[in-house]
Amino acid sequence: MEPNSFLCVICKKFTTAFNYGIVCCNSCKAFFRRSQTAKKFPTRCTCNKNCSNCRYCRYQLCIKAGMNWRTLSQCDNQMDTIIQNLINLDSHRQDRFINFTTDWNLSLDELILADSVKYEQQSIDFQPDHTHWSTVSHITSIDFMKRLDFVKKMPSADLNSLIKSNHMQIFFLCNAMRSYYDNKGYFCYPGGIDFLPASLASLFPENPKMLNKHNCSLIGKLAEVRITTEEFLLLSAILICNTASSKLTVPSLNLVSQYQRMYSSTLLQYCLNTYQHYGPSRFTDLLSISHIINGTLESSCQIVFTLRYYEPKPQIKQLFIDIMNSMDELPF
Repeated sequence: MEPNSFLCVICKKFTTAFNYGIVCCNSCKAFFRRSQTAKKFPTRCTCNKNCSNCRYCRYQLCIKAGMNWRTLSQCDNQMDTIIQNLINLDSHRQDRFINFTTDWNLSLDELILADSVKYEQQSIDFQPDHTHWSTVSHITSIDFMKRLDFVKKMPSADLNSLIKSNHMQIFFLCNAMRSYYDNKGYFCYPGGIDFLPASLASLFPENPKMLNKHNCSLIGKLAEVRITTEEFLLLSAILICNTASSKLTVPSLNLVSQYQRMYSSTLLQYCLNTYQHYGPSRFTDLLSISHIINGTLESSCQIVFTLRYYEPKPQIKQLFIDIMNSMDELPF
């Protein structure tokens, strides 16, 4: 087995090749190409079942895995289109985060199911505080998630479940990326406002390591790999499409999984185009960021648990209460 190799999604043999939009070996690539150009091709399984060995069943595996008959230039064009769409969505998110505010006091469910978010342009004399930045950060993160194409095809209950399962990961990654761009080694809101308010940090006078891990680990990882904007956005899309913790109906599960394969394939293709021979290892390094995000989220759950101990009924917005309640459902 070569270093930095992956399993071919068709035959499960190790390979470093990327063909027709998925990780697959050159043997399966050749089979798929011949299948597309064959004048005669079987229309049913020769064994009258899903055997995965005959030409028909092997071809069905290729289609199910997401193989797409396109030229290399078409693949590059699709990659550019996917990335540019994410760039546009994130530009909207950043603009709303920096330049707008909202006086909504919605519940988390109301925010997720709302047709649109009511933003208001900040006045010249507006003085943002921690509550403002935290509120608008959560809202813009969820708004970003809801603007992905596949979300419009999901029923409300499934959308609610998916966003509650994954929005904190996107919240942390977006804030970490901004801090990284601002050359900060820790989570920090604009204007030097602490990510965790002093009143909350004061609950851990004897456990500074946990706070340090929460505030610094993710930004340190982004700096270590020198993540690019394109990589950040594709990784965000992959994380949004994570179905591990959500309770989705089968149609929504298949839909979201299909888009996750598309974003994963696009990230791998980007890595191969950008880093050539080192593309597979770069792809692995980027996916490993998700473990750091989960570690940050786990420490955040510990902070919330401690807060509830000292303040069973904190005087905070309903949105924050709902977010803390949704964190109880996470597998930590």
